[in-house]
Amino acid sequence: MQTMLRNIGRAAAAGMLLWAGAALASFDDLKPADPQPAAGTLQPGLAVNYMEVKARHVDEVEEAGDGEPGPPLPQLDYRSGAGTVLTSDHADMVGARIRGFINFDQPGRWLLATQSNDGVRVRIDGKIVVNDPDVHADQFSMNAELNIAAAGWYKLEVSYFERKSTSTLQLYWQRPGGTEFEIVPAAAFGYTP
Repeated sequence: MQTMLRNIGRAAAAGMLLWAGAALASFDDLKPADPQPAAGTLQPGLAVNYMEVKARHVDEVEEAGDGEPGPPLPQLDYRSGAGTVLTSDHADMVGARIRGFINFDQPGRWLLATQSNDGVRVRIDGKIVVNDPDVHADQFSMNAELNIAAAGWYKLEVSYFERKSTSTLQLYWQRPGGTEFEIVPAAAFGYTP
């Protein structure tokens, strides 16, 4: 398994994401936000709150409270090495609580996965769909299979932490009928202030 993840990491770095991992779990009961956000009410990107936390597990971020608001994230595509974490002004011991909506623009079978360093947990419609919660170097999560019955905006929550040295947080999807993963585009995210 570790060899497969390293090979996937190499393929991603080369710009050719060849995903061979099996789905960790399948979700058939995800529901779009109700009511759907009204046109013009969503801001682009995702809201984020930061806290200083010397975490070893994503539970510690979720138990740390709300934190302080930071600049919004345009999307989840961060590989900052030893630089600052996401849009925060800190390079180490950063926890982030990210919230907003993700738009699945058609029904069907979607796959979702993260690449992170360190821990991450992704919830859609309140259900944990990706859980890679511990301290680790850059690695991909297992795939989550989302069987989307209705197109629309879905509530998204991400808990993430970076303990020390380097940071990565990327969210990938494979669209229905697709054969490759891609970074979820900025246009698929929105949040209400």
